[in-house]
Order: sequence, then structure tokens, then C-alpha cells
Amino acid sequence: MTEQFALNRRSFLKGAGVAGALGAAAVLGVGCTQPSKADESLAETGNAEAPLSPAESTPAAFSEPTDGKFVTKTIGHEGYVYVETTMAGGKIANCQVINHDETIGIGSLACTMFPAKIVESQSVKVDAVSGATTTCMAIAQAVMEGIENSGHAVSDFQAEIAAPSGGTAQTAEVDVAIMGAGTAGLIAATRLLEKGKTVLVIEKQDIPGGSMSMTYSGVAAAESELQKNYSLGRFDDTPFINLEAMMELLGTMVDPQFDRFNGAMPYDRALYETSGKLVDWMNSIGVGFYTMGVNAAYGATPYMAPGCYEGGCGYAMQFFVDRIGALGGQIVYGTTVTELTADGNGAITGLKAEGKDGSTWDVTAKAVLLASGGFAANPDMVAEYYPDYASFSFNCCPASTGDGIVLGQKAGAAIECMGRTLGSYLSTTAQAGSRMEIAFIHQTSPGIMVNAQGDQFDNIISGNHGAMTRGLLNPDNGGKFFYITDESGAIGAMNSLTWGFDTYKSLFDRGDMVHYGSVEEAAEALDLPNLAQTIEKHNAHALAGEEDEFGRKNLPFLDFHDGIWVCASEPTPYLTTGGLAIDTACHVLTESGEPIANLYAAGDVCGSVEEKDGKNYGMGFDAAMNYGYIAAETITAAIA
Repeated sequence: MTEQFALNRRSFLKGAGVAGALGAAAVLGVGCTQPSKADESLAETGNAEAPLSPAESTPAAFSEPTDGKFVTKTIGHEGYVYVETTMAGGKIANCQVINHDETIGIGSLACTMFPAKIVESQSVKVDAVSGATTTCMAIAQAVMEGIENSGHAVSDFQAEIAAPSGGTAQTAEVDVAIMGAGTAGLIAATRLLEKGKTVLVIEKQDIPGGSMSMTYSGVAAAESELQKNYSLGRFDDTPFINLEAMMELLGTMVDPQFDRFNGAMPYDRALYETSGKLVDWMNSIGVGFYTMGVNAAYGATPYMAPGCYEGGCGYAMQFFVDRIGALGGQIVYGTTVTELTADGNGAITGLKAEGKDGSTWDVTAKAVLLASGGFAANPDMVAEYYPDYASFSFNCCPASTGDGIVLGQKAGAAIECMGRTLGSYLSTTAQAGSRMEIAFIHQTSPGIMVNAQGDQFDNIISGNHGAMTRGLLNPDNGGKFFYITDESGAIGAMNSLTWGFDTYKSLFDRGDMVHYGSVEEAAEALDLPNLAQTIEKHNAHALAGEEDEFGRKNLPFLDFHDGIWVCASEPTPYLTTGGLAIDTACHVLTESGEPIANLYAAGDVCGSVEEKDGKNYGMGFDAAMNYGYIAAETITAAIA
């Protein structure tokens, strides 16, 4: 067993949801905990007498084993997960997730895969779906409550499950072997298959996607036909549609001390010269894009449908996986690449891999593409290359363990840009058993961010990543951070009409967003001695129409006569920006700058392409997609 559950209902569940449709206890029956402070506060506004929904009756728990369907709910990663457990003849006859808001492409896959594993093993201690552990924990907890409500003994369904075994030795001969089914790997595999190449993808997680489904990002689309059609000529001079305007803008961001190319930015130019082709190709094969004319908040940058915060990247990821299968490609899951094979001259000839069940793969390939991500989930590598961050936990894809970087180095590859900078991603504290990203809460809920003393410390609006990085590393901030908003800001967090998403509604369900009756009450409870003074100063600037001392403009006036809402926040690094050295065609390079024959790399395994040009990280998702596309073009030409 690698991932098992020792769950406790009281410690796992800490919020019963906003009053109304998802409020109190439930079964046919649905079990949950006592109302949170969020429930109590919103009930005071008049929702306390709202009609009960079908899932809000008192749980019906039987004293004797009883057959039937038992519906329970628990908090997952994004909100409540509702599970129907069917008991018959002393067994779990069926288990299914009947409603959820989990991340598309991560939790959504676990909601299908994990219940089937429980039924097959008749145990809630079956291994979690790697990459979606939080959702699996929620499902296991809900199933245990269902079993308990049925009158059966939960202990009868907690057998230890033996690790998978019985794997066989397998061989394959393909044109291209790809390590990693993340953003770059999936793009490259799809393009290569379209060009008639045979492709095998090895993925160590149980699900595809890497960081792709976790991404909230638009796609730079300079000079794409898609964007030209959307713009109707109105954005011709803007950087995101005009290539040279984009390059001119990027040139202002180059740090001279890291500039190796006299401002030429070859890696960025390769990215943006490709991006229009990439977008038009994706659009032509069926990837949907959020219509820019629908919502001005999205600007001139297209987001993959159904929108920025509504799982567009997760849906696109699943589309690519399905397309790879339809084109005759193969993705092998739960399997780790352990070795790159080479001939006597050092040219790469394939790879070897090992599955969870003991199966082995010996793959011969004309080209190998490393697309395995960075190393933010590898504490030893973080300590080696980013010692200033060694004490911090990272909020990243669990597969980002640096395997591809290590294998590339063994094959003679150089690494670069290590230790230079790190992006930082704002996360809530793990009050409900998992972190939930709130990087852009300032765009949905007008407010301020304060430190452990209750002081503002930076301009979170102008650049949330940089502000949170500085906040994380500055000991004067005390290591604690709080987002402060008022009643209208809290409502905005539940459903942002501007940005078209309701992801943050679960902050209330899990108890992360806490209501206090007054500023003074919050300051005392959280030990924020300067909070009242900070708010008074902020509101004075807002009423005067002034910038604050951090250069923040258009300040929102915060009105706390209905009380104050506080979300405790933890600035958490989420990626690494150093990696394998590549050229702009994705050849992996040695220390002397020579390409290693037949070895290519794309995505976070190469680190930040912006940093290769002497700039700070900023467009990692674009880089992974575009360089996956570039890698496919390069490999196709090389093995024609």
C-alpha cells in the first residue's frame, strides 16, 4: 500500500456549507457536520428559513444491517462530493459519485475511478488514484458514512489491500517515446500522431495531465486567425495579437544581468511565433475557446472553454488524451521511466520503465521526448537548487519530482536557471484537509491582504505572484497572511459574475472564509493589533480616490457594518523555474551547448523559457504548449 486512509470524521470535515441548499445534515441520508460560522452569519441575513433541499433531511441510520442506497457527502478539494453507496447481501454492491465540483481532469477522473476500486476490493483502504488523493479521501469518508448509516460494520470494509503485482515484461518499438502525459507531452504526442508517427507515452501517475488541469490561464495567440476574427481589427496594436508589439513589451522586462542574447529573446520569440499556429491548430481539431466577445474581463487573450476558472484546461487535456487514443497512440499509466538507453556514441535509443504492478517496459525509439515536469514536489532537489525555499511546502502537481531532469543529466544534459527566482501561488491554509488556490481572490472579492501584525505589505493587484513571494520571504511579515473583505466581497467570492466562476464558494463550505461581527473582534481573535488602523488608512485613500503607499489604484471602500470576512492564507510556491538546457527547437544540450542525439525536452522539465532569455517566469503554460508543439515539429523533421 502506498496511499491509505486513516480518516476521522471530526478532523476531516470542518464546515457544513452555506445555509440553504447545501446546509445541514442529509440522507436518504446525507451525513455532515455542524454549521460553520459562514452558515451562522448568512443565516442572519434571512436565509435561515429557506426550504430544505432533497438532501437536507436528518440522516437515517439503521441499527441492523440493511440493504439499500445510502447517500452521503463530504468536502473534497473544490467543494462537496456526494456519494451513493449501495449495500446488498452484506457487500458494497455499487458505489458512485452522483454530484461534485472537483477539478476537471483531476478530481473528476477520481470520482469515476476510485468508487470502482472500492467496489472491486470491498475496502475503503484501496490505494488512492495518484494525483487526486484529496478527492479519493473524500469519497472514502463518504462511503464509510454510508456503510455506517446502513447498519453494517465499517470495520468489515477496511481490509488492507495488497500492492498490485503480476506485471509482465513488455517491449515496444516506436518512432517516439514520451516521458510524461502533461501539457507538453500531450500536445507533442497528438501532433506526432497526426503526422503519421508511432508514439508511446509513459505516465507515472494514474491519471494524465500533469499540471495542465490545475492551470488557470489564457493562451498567447499573437497573429492567430482565431484572434484576428474575434478582434475585428480593434486590437491590432495590442501585444496579445501583434507579434512585434508583444516582443517590444517583453523587451522591457529583460534583466541585463541575466541577458545572454543582447535583448534578442530567442526563446520568447520562438514561443510567440508559434503561438498563433498552435491556437489555430487546436481550434481546427476541436478544442473550444471561451469567446472573447462574451466577457471583457478576458481581454484579448483566449481561454480554453468553458472559461478561465471553469476547468477549460482540464476539458482540453481530456480531449487530447481521447484524440491520442483515436489516432492509435498509447499512454501507459502508473509507470515510471527509470533509464534512458543509449548507443556507444551517447545517442539516445529509447527508455526503460517500471509499473506499479512490477511490469517492465523496454522501449526502442528513434527519438525520446522528456516532458515530465519540474521538481517542486521533490524536497531534496528544492533544498539543493533553491535553498531559500527548502522550509516551505509547495502547492504543485505531485508528479513534479524532477525525474526527467535527473535522467537528462545522466545522459549528459546541462541544467540552467537554477535558484534564480520562483513564482509563488497564494493558497488557503489546509483547514479542510487540502489547500485550495485563491490566487485571484482580489479580482472577485475587493479587499486587502495583511500580515501577522495586520499591516498591508505589498500591492497584490499589480502582481500577485511577486507580492506573495516577497511576503513569503520577508520575516517581518510574521509568516501569517489574511485576506480581508466585507459582506459584498464575500458574496462576490461565491459567484464572480465578472470572471465567470464559482470556485471560491467552497471557501465557505470548508470554513476557510470566516465571519466576525466586527473589525475589533477579528483583530482580537487573530491577534492582528494593527488591523483597524490599516483598514482606516485604506478607506481614507479609497474615499479620496488616491493610490496607497504600494501604488495600488482604484481602491475599494470596505464597509464592515455587517461584520468582517477573513480568509487565512498561506503564500505557497508552486513550481521551479530551472531545468534542462534546450535550444529553441527543443534539442537537449550538453554543457558545451551541443545537442544530445535523439533527445528532446519541453515543458517545466526545461524550467522557465523566459528565464533563459533573462526575464522572470510568467508564461509557463504557454511555454509548455508551444514548446510541445515545437518539439513535435522538430522530431518529425529529424526522423522523416
